[in-house]
Amino acid sequence: MIAVALLLVTVLAPAVDASAGVNAFDHRKHLSTLRVAAVYNDKEVQIRFEFPTDQPSWYHQYWVYEDGTWVRCGDASERPDPHGLYEDRISMMLDDGSVPHFANAGGFVTVHPGMRSLDSAASPEEVAEHPYLGGVLGRDDVRKFISPSREGFPGRDSWKRVRSKSRLDALRADGVFLDLWQWRAHRSHPVGYADNGYVLEYRHASEGRSMYTTNWDADAGQPAWMADPENTGHRALRIEKLKAQAYGQDDPYYLTEASAVPFDPERAWRNGDAIPHQLLRKPSGSRGAIQASGGYSEGAWRVSLTRSLDAPNPHDSKSLRPGERYSVAFAVHTRGAGNRFHHVSIPHSLGLGVGADITAQYVESGSLDDAEAEWIELTLFYPGQVTWNWLLSDHPGSYLVETDAMHISIHTIEHLRQSILEHEAEIRAAAETSERERDE
Repeated sequence: MIAVALLLVTVLAPAVDASAGVNAFDHRKHLSTLRVAAVYNDKEVQIRFEFPTDQPSWYHQYWVYEDGTWVRCGDASERPDPHGLYEDRISMMLDDGSVPHFANAGGFVTVHPGMRSLDSAASPEEVAEHPYLGGVLGRDDVRKFISPSREGFPGRDSWKRVRSKSRLDALRADGVFLDLWQWRAHRSHPVGYADNGYVLEYRHASEGRSMYTTNWDADAGQPAWMADPENTGHRALRIEKLKAQAYGQDDPYYLTEASAVPFDPERAWRNGDAIPHQLLRKPSGSRGAIQASGGYSEGAWRVSLTRSLDAPNPHDSKSLRPGERYSVAFAVHTRGAGNRFHHVSIPHSLGLGVGADITAQYVESGSLDDAEAEWIELTLFYPGQVTWNWLLSDHPGSYLVETDAMHISIHTIEHLRQSILEHEAEIRAAAETSERERDE
């Protein structure tokens, strides 16, 4: 059985006063609803999403000119960006049953102490000094990983216990990883793609050229590219218009290889001029295997992702087979959110031509885009700081979790939401107590 984590969310929440910024929306206190459907033919599978939101964001980080210096604007590393300059994102994990517990626990199997944005996050210095994460990967943060990539039983220091590279290569060859699809409203959608990646000892990109690259000349300390005025009608955007969400979906709010020219440092730049942080381009290889179509209309993102049934690269992607059932779990980043401030679902089943929670309809002839599909609505919630280590140790049902005797759906969504918020409050209270004791 292949486990697939598909991702899309419908935020049902009252409108937010724009003057307060999109950050006035508290992701922790709301639930979301997702509509998803799937179709396939003999060669491809298509996942469809409908994601209603009254505050869509197709913006994502900009270089802004301030008194002779270009500074980055748009940051969701600690909290949702207050101006919404962080793209909406729909993610999808996919597994062929090789990752233990995913079918019952979903994305929680990828969350561990030490990960970035958690209160327990390892320091950048500590990660950079790690022989594998820092030495081999060149990273200074801990991201999603699965337990088979670590030595020993999951614990608070699991992030440190990375298996040898030869063992990790063997796991990849055996398909022991989660396939990860990420639709990005700014960094992939304008060029017609979703991002392909996978989760093993880290959250990796699949092989091939990315659909975006950082628009920065490190030697000169300035953007490498600017908008071509003959193509876009401007050389730069304005930060005040970006913060006001004034650029429409059909406006050139992004920068592509076709719409860019080399940056002109001699131009009389004005304070508030803004240039996209990323240069978009056509991807290649497995990284560019997922095509995206659709957009925002009538109050909702309506997006379709299409990929071959066969894995574009079996070392970083999973094959999907007609007649098989899969496990799925969902999440979305929206309203300027990044990292853990998103919504996720419990795992569900997906079947290609066979009955499941989500049943992909077979299309014998014609375009997948035109085919009828069966839609399902799912409820998503804030995941808090629940880690796999906690579920296997301190959780009251840890034995049932470890033995796969319990599916997370034993809890109602409202119970999950309340329990997660209480758990996070306990973490914060314990941290405050520890800090007071140190001060004493």
